[in-house]
Amino acid sequence: MFLATYDRERTFSQEQWRAEFDRGEWYYCTADGQPISLLGVTREPGRPADECYIEYLWVSPGFRRRGVALNMLKSILRSVRDSGVRTAYLWVLDGNDSAVRLYQRVGFVSTNHMQPIETRPGRTEERMALLLDGPDWRPIRPAC
Repeated sequence: MFLATYDRERTFSQEQWRAEFDRGEWYYCTADGQPISLLGVTREPGRPADECYIEYLWVSPGFRRRGVALNMLKSILRSVRDSGVRTAYLWVLDGNDSAVRLYQRVGFVSTNHMQPIETRPGRTEERMALLLDGPDWRPIRPAC
């Protein structure tokens, strides 16, 4: 379940896309030369430098449930931890139970902070957090 839609984002101007990608660092994995996954690490204005947000985690349908998301997420979290980030946050759409299970498997926990989705009346998203310097957090093999 994603908040973004092709119909909405295909109307973005080049400036809008540049502004979106300038918000952070973007990672992708390929298989046989084709992109199979994407993940963004962004920073929020005015927030401490040792915090980041995980966004846009996507895996191509043919590669889902194969560990791609888990491996990519852990690898990128290890990298941001090594760069000095101590807390990672993300937002997950209500009802996206498979995403919640994935994030919990990595160590994310609920912050009990919910916010409404303006573009989807009646829907909410929940903020989750992960302390990257906690004793229980352990990275695994590289992403791809």
